[in-house]
Amino acid sequence: MLLVFSVYQITAQNVDSISPSSSSLYGNTLVTINGSGFKSSSKITVQFGVTGVLSSDITVVSDSKIIVRNPAVSKEQSVNVKVLVGSVTCKNQPKFNYKLPHIKSFNPPKGSTKGNETITIHGKYFTGASYVKFGESGSTPLTVSDTLITVKSPAHAKDSVNLSVEVQGKYGVSSTKFKYQNKSVKSSYVLSLENLTGLDSNYKVYVLGFSTGSKKKLIVDSNTKQGAFTTISDKKGYITSYELGSDITSIKLSNLNPIDGARIYFFVKNTSKTYKDNSSKTSNGNLGFKYNSYGTDVNQVGNPPQSDFPQYNYIEVTYLANEGMFLDVSSVDGFFFPVSVIAEDTTGKELGRVGQTAGISGKAIADAYKPFMKNYSNSTAYNDLYYPVDKDLVALLNPGLYLENNTSSLETVFDTALNKIFTDASYNMNIWQKNNDGTEYYFKVSPIKDVVFPGTSNKHDALEFKAPTLSETLYVFNPVGFSVVSYLDATTKKRMPIKGSISNNVLTFENPLPNDVGLVEGMYISNGGCITDQTITINQINKNTENEIVSVNVNTKPKCASPKFQYKFSKASTNYYYSSGHMTFAGLGLFADGSYRYSDKNVQTIVNGLENQISTALNRGVALVKSTDTTSNGRTTTSWGKETDWYPANQPQNLFSYFMHTAKVGSQNIFALPKNAIKSAQGDYMAQAYGFAYDEDPIEIQQTKQPPVPAEFSGAFPTGTTQLKLELGPWKTKKKK
Repeated sequence: MLLVFSVYQITAQNVDSISPSSSSLYGNTLVTINGSGFKSSSKITVQFGVTGVLSSDITVVSDSKIIVRNPAVSKEQSVNVKVLVGSVTCKNQPKFNYKLPHIKSFNPPKGSTKGNETITIHGKYFTGASYVKFGESGSTPLTVSDTLITVKSPAHAKDSVNLSVEVQGKYGVSSTKFKYQNKSVKSSYVLSLENLTGLDSNYKVYVLGFSTGSKKKLIVDSNTKQGAFTTISDKKGYITSYELGSDITSIKLSNLNPIDGARIYFFVKNTSKTYKDNSSKTSNGNLGFKYNSYGTDVNQVGNPPQSDFPQYNYIEVTYLANEGMFLDVSSVDGFFFPVSVIAEDTTGKELGRVGQTAGISGKAIADAYKPFMKNYSNSTAYNDLYYPVDKDLVALLNPGLYLENNTSSLETVFDTALNKIFTDASYNMNIWQKNNDGTEYYFKVSPIKDVVFPGTSNKHDALEFKAPTLSETLYVFNPVGFSVVSYLDATTKKRMPIKGSISNNVLTFENPLPNDVGLVEGMYISNGGCITDQTITINQINKNTENEIVSVNVNTKPKCASPKFQYKFSKASTNYYYSSGHMTFAGLGLFADGSYRYSDKNVQTIVNGLENQISTALNRGVALVKSTDTTSNGRTTTSWGKETDWYPANQPQNLFSYFMHTAKVGSQNIFALPKNAIKSAQGDYMAQAYGFAYDEDPIEIQQTKQPPVPAEFSGAFPTGTTQLKLELGPWKTKKKK
């Protein structure tokens, strides 16, 4: 019998190689897949990791070649490329790498602070680029290819900044920096001074200026009544002031006569009062500041409330050689009386202003404060900030400043929010922060209990920060319970300072403290009485039969005795004797201690930045608002930085700063609005108020759409500005006839 065999050649399905093997996160790149067994009546399916390629993006060229257009992904990653012929998976699944944008170079390497110059960026993985950042400002690209971008530079203050290209919400950052420089800047301005206070003859206004950075003081030409900054020639002496109107009417500011961080004070003196203002020691008999070391050390007026000097306000000016002027109207300590700086053209037309809106009086602003606060729950404590200076003026104190010398329920207004942030892992925070050289780190944040505070044996709850590219694990500690600076009186329901006296190693309290005040063994004790160093701690807590704390044993010298003092306690010494509210409002203590807990300069910068972001978010009321984005790197920073989300309803926040930014008198904001002003979460326009524990710039947001809102001119004035005018007042509201 003859047997006949038929031989069939079966082509195996196999993937040999892919080209290219990488692309941008956006995908949309033609990828050639080489192999065998692709020609078939069965459907061809291709996957990049878990993401399938659309059938319309798959072309089977031959039995050995497929061309596909790869899909987009949300983050940098390496995935397997899988090909299926029907239900059969091809052998081999080569790796394909999705890459962040990589910037090799850019040209030109520098540009004008005014922006609007075409910059060409060379690199790779640019496909899908939707935005280019210059520092924190940004622009949409003009043209994009995978290896080249052209973009118009945005306006920016003088600085050297990294460029960042965004693809799919992720950034690739340049290793070199783009230099912003001032070109053809105006070299001088005359700042005219106008007294619009409307006060009677019992009040006089005095002007005093100096720069410790430049070792200069304001001197006035008696003939022209124009002031200018002059180098201080004597090692020590007094900086004199000049009466507005009779002595001084204007100040010449010039980058040919550079000044760095100058302060120009305006004192409104009640001539019927007696002050300790050095007027008996100055050369012209007016109030003044004592200085030493040729002006590098100036004894300035104390923070309000104070009585040695008249009530004051000030502006700050920096005008360096070949650069534009930086000028701000400071309200860092609160609101004291209206000060506005106006940019004008040659005809006197107003082109822009910072400070108060035209015509709004200091009295009207003060009168608006308490009614504003009544609109919000838990706002009673903010009434403590309403400070009568005299019969003609009420000032409004910044809560951070007020808590320096006062006890108040403001000390605890953030406690619930702080405990939530530092204990609730469901917030799934991922915070972005740079170091000194601009390197970006993306931190996963986790709450951790009982972390040992460096340099002590004390433990406290903290947030743990871990970044894949940083070897060191970082911590930020919860301010709640870390320090004890006051107690809640059970009868008056008011917070009271802790007072007592020490004798033979025992600190006995003037009034018994509630058991839950927060004192624990091992806490350090602030200086006062027998406490003269940084090592004195609580050894034992002593209670009465009613479970109240009546005294604590301390490791002082046995025979030491002291009169009655106010005492504060903390789990670390020296820099931490503040309440949780004070730390949050003012950005100090545990919210500014990177340099105390870490030795590496870059790590110090990172930790301080992380702490600043948390305190900033609390002040702006966004700290407890969970982001809808749960996966992106840096999502928490991005969410917290959106100006349109700031000051939402029914969230713990700094109502004082909310008042400063959004309050109105009639239909006008009390502070001037920026160009292209936008609204906060509750629908109020954000005005340019300045002087809180955090800066007023939106983070990670196109600043052309969300303007910064400090009360300052940042290196440039509106186009056409030729002169400047400072208006002092009005103080009182004009009566209607």
